[in-house]
Amino acid sequence: MYKILIVDSSTSILTAFTAYLSINEYSVFSSPTASNALVKIPRIKPDLIAVSSRLDDMSGFDFCKIIKASPEYRDILILMLLEDDSTSQVRKAVYAGCNDYILRSASGKLLISKLQSLFRINDLNNSLKSRYDELERTNKYFQLQIQMAMKVQRSVIKDMEISFKDIRAITKYLPAMAIGGDFFNVRILDKNRLGIIIGDVSGHGISSSLLTVMLSQVFVSVCHDIEQPGTLLKRMNEAFYSIFEYSDSDMYACVFYAIVDTSKKTVLYANAGETYPIRIAEQGGEVRELVSDGIPVGMLKDTTYKNKSFEYKSGDYMFFYTDGLGDIHYKENNSLFVEKLKDMLSVGIKSSVKMETVLDTILSEFYDSSDSQKYKNDDVSAILCKL
Repeated sequence: MYKILIVDSSTSILTAFTAYLSINEYSVFSSPTASNALVKIPRIKPDLIAVSSRLDDMSGFDFCKIIKASPEYRDILILMLLEDDSTSQVRKAVYAGCNDYILRSASGKLLISKLQSLFRINDLNNSLKSRYDELERTNKYFQLQIQMAMKVQRSVIKDMEISFKDIRAITKYLPAMAIGGDFFNVRILDKNRLGIIIGDVSGHGISSSLLTVMLSQVFVSVCHDIEQPGTLLKRMNEAFYSIFEYSDSDMYACVFYAIVDTSKKTVLYANAGETYPIRIAEQGGEVRELVSDGIPVGMLKDTTYKNKSFEYKSGDYMFFYTDGLGDIHYKENNSLFVEKLKDMLSVGIKSSVKMETVLDTILSEFYDSSDSQKYKNDDVSAILCKL
């Protein structure tokens, strides 16, 4: 039952309104003055105040301003009872902040109609506010989950610099969101071999980040015991596919894995749908892609991956990257992107600048940090390795 407080200096008005509203199942209270009403409000806590524009101790307009200025009471509905409907009276009522107005001499039916309308609108507003508050709570919960997922992912996938024999590798990770779908690792396998893996799980968000962590852990747990890159990709495919085998999920991951053998000066590699890394000969000479194709992990249950290899010379470079690098400016023209990337790698290496400078120059060119659109595109991971 809605509680209504009527504030009017006329005893006859108070009596009539109180009787009529009580019949219509409202809980009605009355006050002859504004000061008396202000004393009663904390105790009554009315849902609506119907106040006359003309009271003995102050105007109803000033009373309305007092209520609407109070943080505690400003949500109380106020219906102004005007002496007349002149422009000046209506303007004063609006400026005072009342929710609606009606003539003081209006019929009981019109009064009830006004009240019902105000309460319907107020109930809708309260419902929307409640829903908004619920969404805010849910949003804060998800933000907390995202932050926790980010901490887990960053503890497993993080930028690194590694030196092994005469080999040096540096990495850069730029997630599109607080958490992303890329992963990579550079790991010493034994006294002669170094493993380099890079991958990209489809999509973004928590589900993708969890899968990157899973694939990273699969790599760490088996890489020391597996000599063929294709075999490791097959193991990853089995682990990934088993998660979604009986679901309708269309998630998958593109992965490239290379093993550098310093004793044989060879690079053995296999690909599961990832972008082709680029090989740059010593001093920025011949530049070519390590072309190798394979089905992304998680798409088919029984999949094998072909191994390829090449011999390297000291001073050669390899550049690994995920496809988000070219998405901002070259999404519709990948061939142009690859050619420009090759040129930049060749020029950078010929100039004998630091590896960090080469990597930063490339990222600045293709993935400008000042471009606000980058967070709406894909993640970017890059590895530059000097052999």
